[in-house]
Amino acid sequence: MSSFESDFEGHILHRLVEARAESAPEVPLILDADGEHTGAWVNGEANRIARALIANGIQPGDSCAVMMENSVAYVAAWIGIAKAGAVEVPINTAYHGEILRHVLKTAECALVILDAEFLPVLGAVLPDCPAVRLCLVRGGSGAQPAGFASTVVDFDESLGKDRSNPDLAVGFADPAAILFTSGTTGPSKGAIISHRQMIGFGETYAAITSMTAEDTCYNYLPLFHAAGKFNFMAPLIAGGRMVLRPRLSVSQFWDDIRRYLCTVTTAVGGVCNMLYGQAQTAQDADNSLRLVYAVPIPHEIKTAFENRFRLVLIEGYGSTECNIVCWTPPKGAPRGACGRPSPWYEVRIVDAYDRELPAGEAGEIAVRGRGPYLLTQGYYGMPEATNEVFRNQWFHTGDRGRFDAEGWLYFIDRMKDAIRRRGENISSYEVEQVVLRHPEIAEAAAVGVRSELQEEELKLVVVRRAGAGLTEAELLQWCAEEMPYFMVPRYLELRAELPRTPTQKIRKVELRTEGIGPNAWDSLAHGFRMTRTGLRKSGDDRL
Repeated sequence: MSSFESDFEGHILHRLVEARAESAPEVPLILDADGEHTGAWVNGEANRIARALIANGIQPGDSCAVMMENSVAYVAAWIGIAKAGAVEVPINTAYHGEILRHVLKTAECALVILDAEFLPVLGAVLPDCPAVRLCLVRGGSGAQPAGFASTVVDFDESLGKDRSNPDLAVGFADPAAILFTSGTTGPSKGAIISHRQMIGFGETYAAITSMTAEDTCYNYLPLFHAAGKFNFMAPLIAGGRMVLRPRLSVSQFWDDIRRYLCTVTTAVGGVCNMLYGQAQTAQDADNSLRLVYAVPIPHEIKTAFENRFRLVLIEGYGSTECNIVCWTPPKGAPRGACGRPSPWYEVRIVDAYDRELPAGEAGEIAVRGRGPYLLTQGYYGMPEATNEVFRNQWFHTGDRGRFDAEGWLYFIDRMKDAIRRRGENISSYEVEQVVLRHPEIAEAAAVGVRSELQEEELKLVVVRRAGAGLTEAELLQWCAEEMPYFMVPRYLELRAELPRTPTQKIRKVELRTEGIGPNAWDSLAHGFRMTRTGLRKSGDDRL
């Protein structure tokens, strides 16, 4: 990352694209199914879009939503919005109904750029979003659908021929985007991201991956998410290239890596497990990847994964509101650690009164930047939520963690994922890590569900590996043997897959909302009882 004594005026999103277009106009910046796209071409397309927005009355500071699948057109729209001095509001393409209405209204969006396939879901909520006055539709006719209060214009037809830079006055402290959180622990909140912070994402990712102009970054993550964005910004900053795919295809992954000679990628959620679960081939080690940023590293298969695919796994800790504020080096990190603090952020563990806790003690992870505009400026339109997380000059992440004596950070759990049961606070993360050691388990999620008592019961949802025949009773016995008695789940459920966000994070909020559910296997109803001395079956027969 650049020195904090450097020229902040250069930390403006579209200025990076303009610099790339000027310094290497013919060098490919984005590669996709349609071919290669140079920095000069991307910059010219972004300029056409910026000029169209300005011509349609978009003012500096206006919120402009983007609801598009991954494409080079999305990248151009994102940069074009910045060039117009406006604020991008990227929208999860799975949103519809109330959550889509919530995003558009909360961010006070004046315009929506969208793929034609999303026009019906947008039309269903626009009557409740009076601030939206224009919709630019890509890939379909610009006909005005019935019931639309906003003007609908064909995206391509709205663009002129002028590809020169508009050169509006935009500063590093100005908002570049409002990024809505994924909602894994509650309603989505729109984090205000400055140009300086946005570029910081890319600078950090370039630094932790040691990215250079020789690297090609493989990006299947959605551009409406911070990770999808920094997978573009890092090669933009380093002089490299990005391969952009519409979404993850496990079956196509390695073919893409070899075809484009990709060297770096990001694997979130269960992606490493998905790749490892494929049938082994003699070509597994024959690939160009040198490094995978995995969040988190699946330690139960880490060494085998690295050896099989001849690469290195690293991981980090961060959030949309902050950045990647801790990360591990390629070698030397202790198992389970998610890194040491970035030199550009302060990270500490605090108690309920914001007192810093010593090494070894668990508490909330709090963060602040060592320079200006490196954290979110708050949640747009949500002052109470902003005040809740910004206390005593620190951003409170809502995550529990601890430092060891050597300064390594260990993530324990989302504080809202902690389960209170039988007088004990149970970490769902720790339950999952134990279960994932079982050779027949591919993925696991633990959540709290309602109990006959005042506290909660623990429900464990798992995905078995292909061909596994593990039963609920056998899994229960494994848990009884591997966990403290109070951590052993009462309810177990076998599924073909877990609900996920578009970035492949497990949607625990959905599992919690489902509660026990009709497919949950109740160990008590099947005659099992977990005691301090072990697992017992009805009749007190010890297993």
